[in-house]
Amino acid sequence: MDMVTISADVTKQMLSWADAMVKKGFYKSRSEVVRELFRKQMKYSPEYLVSLKSLAEAWDGEDDAYWESFLTKKEKKKLGR
Repeated sequence: MDMVTISADVTKQMLSWADAMVKKGFYKSRSEVVRELFRKQMKYSPEYLVSLKSLAEAWDGEDDAYWESFLTKKEKKKLGR
């Protein structure tokens, strides 16, 4: 998957939390923390609740096993997974 670089302003507390999660081994890097937060937010956004199309588009090129863990059997069938 093609990645792009973004920049975001965060509080010192947010940065400390992200660094602690990396240090404890939950994530490989700060970038992975941010990607995980995006994934979780995308899962629970109103757009997702209305349609699985945005998830299917975001899913393209991602690790299928990761996204599969979020879906019910009915949703997997709807997406053709």
